[in-house]
Order: sequence, then C-alpha cells, then structure tokens
Amino acid sequence: MHHISKIHLVVCFIVETMVVQQYLFQMLATVPLRSANCLSVCRRSLNTSSTQSSWFFSKDKEKTAGHSSLISKDKSVYELVTETVVPNQWDAYVKHKELNIQSLLAVQDVRCNHVASWSVVTGDTLFKAVHLFKYDDGFEDFDHTRTLLKTNTHYQDVCRSGLHTINKKHAELTKAFSFWPSADKREGNNVYDIRSYELKPGSMYDWSNYWARGIKHRSAVRQDVPYTGLFTQLGKLHTIYHIWCYKSLADRKQCREGTWAHPEWNDIVANTVPLVKTMETKIVEPLPFSPTQ
Repeated sequence: MHHISKIHLVVCFIVETMVVQQYLFQMLATVPLRSANCLSVCRRSLNTSSTQSSWFFSKDKEKTAGHSSLISKDKSVYELVTETVVPNQWDAYVKHKELNIQSLLAVQDVRCNHVASWSVVTGDTLFKAVHLFKYDDGFEDFDHTRTLLKTNTHYQDVCRSGLHTINKKHAELTKAFSFWPSADKREGNNVYDIRSYELKPGSMYDWSNYWARGIKHRSAVRQDVPYTGLFTQLGKLHTIYHIWCYKSLADRKQCREGTWAHPEWNDIVANTVPLVKTMETKIVEPLPFSPTQ
C-alpha cells in the first residue's frame, strides 16, 4: 500500500506540472505586443537590418553586390609579405632587403609602391619581417608588375642572392576598408600594433558595419592612432588586419583604455567578438629603410 501511495503522489505531481505549464503558455499568448517587443530587445542580435539607420552599409546593397566592392576604399590592392629570417642572418637580411626593394622600384614601368617594412618586436616569432606594398590600380597593376619582374634578369638575380637569409615567406593580397584611413608615411619612433582576426564566414558585412562606427571612437582618442585596415582577397579568407600606430607600448595602453570612455564602444565590442573565430596581435617596429616610421 505504501508503494502505491508513492506512485499516486508522483502521478499527481506530473499532472499538476502539466496544468501549470498549460496555464503559462496561455498567459504568454496574451502578453501585449509592447511586452513582447521588450523581450525581443533584451535578446542581443548580431544581424544587421535595413531598418536600422545607424548602419554604415545598407543591407539592401548587400543583396546586389559583392562584399569586397561595397566595403573597400577603391581599386587599390595591398600585398602583405611576411618573411621568417634565419636568426644569425638577420643583419644580412635587412641589408639585402633594402637592396631588393630598391631593385624592384628601379624596374622601368613597375606599378608598385613600397608602403612599409617592419620587424616583429613581440607577440609573434622573432626575426620576422612584414612588408606592405600597394598597387594603385588593383589587380591590373599587380599582374603587370608580376609579369614585368619575372622577365627582369637583374631583379631576379638580386632576389636569389638573398634566399639563404630566409626560412619562410608568405604573401597575400588584401583590400583596404573604406572607413579606415589610407596607409601613409609616418615620422618618428613609432611602434605598430598589427591585430589579425579570422572571422566566421558570412560575418564580414556585419563586422564592417560595427567597425565603421568603432573606428570613430578610436580616432576620437587621437586622430593618428588608426593606420590602415585590410581584409584578404587572396590568402586566408575572412581575415582582417587592423594596424594601429602608437608612440610606445605605454601610449598604446593609454589610448586603448581611453576608448572605453565612449559608451557605444562597449556595444561594438560585445557585438563583434562573437563574429571572430581567432584573433592575434603583434607589435612591430619600422625597419631603417621603411617609408613609414
């Protein structure tokens, strides 16, 4: 009898729970629209909408054109070249690289601009150099220059003479975001923060919309902090490069902390972090022959 009594209690509890659930569902069905909207607002959404006037890029345009054409600054293409150097060959590499770039720019009708050359200070493998080149007319200039250099004997000889100083070389082509400043020539003893983000496929447009606002808050701390923002066209796709210029690492810390004084910055960070698969940052300093210092 005692066992039957326990079963009876369990059955009663289940029945009562089902009744309560049914009652709650009926109540929720009659919640006023205003309350439902309130619940909707409380849930953070990462999707942009054409009805939100604050977006820099319209979602309607997204449906009619490729992302790269909508968010890029112009036709220009940037080549990002990373070279890992044999440690005991570093001095020879730096000397040769300057000669290598000089021989490149000396080729008649070459359509390439040397923007910057940096060496890694911290945050990545040491004895590594990063070089940035710009092709003003985009892929047309890149194709033209590549074909020209392949047939230039002097340039090829110079390139081969320095191969023993390099362990590994990686190159990728990128375009510049329209809402970032163009890479320019800086003076002084600056350090640069190269931050790379691997985004989830399909999130580039939302990332751009948030950062079109975010860059304004970073610039408000000091106008010369943003250097350039790039996204890959050939290489590891869905990769973003944000390059920042600081006077020192202490200046970097101060500028980054100053951005949090802008209330909207928290919203931008909260909405962009979920779009990221991986992120890295490294501090680099200009090589002696770099156009930007």
